[in-house]
Amino acid sequence: MAAALTTKAILTANDVRNGDIVFWTAESDWTTDIDQALIGYGKDETDALAAAGASEEGANTVVGAYLIALKPEETSARVPVKMREVRRLAGPSIEFAQAA
Repeated sequence: MAAALTTKAILTANDVRNGDIVFWTAESDWTTDIDQALIGYGKDETDALAAAGASEEGANTVVGAYLIALKPEETSARVPVKMREVRRLAGPSIEFAQAA
């Protein structure tokens, strides 16, 4: 797991059961709804999010846990800084083949 950020971030991972993109909540659980993701502000809070991700990976609940840096505006909006995350949240970039 990458080092924590010193800004505004949320924790994401993939659910080991179904591969869904999930986000860590204030209830110390995972959700598929980014609007329910707990926002960490500053080094201490983002360090705590990173530790939660490492713990959840250790428990085999999720894989690939990491922090997503959010735009620093003073809102509760969860808008990623990097285009990679914006694209990831939009869903697959290819169409799935339909079963015959």
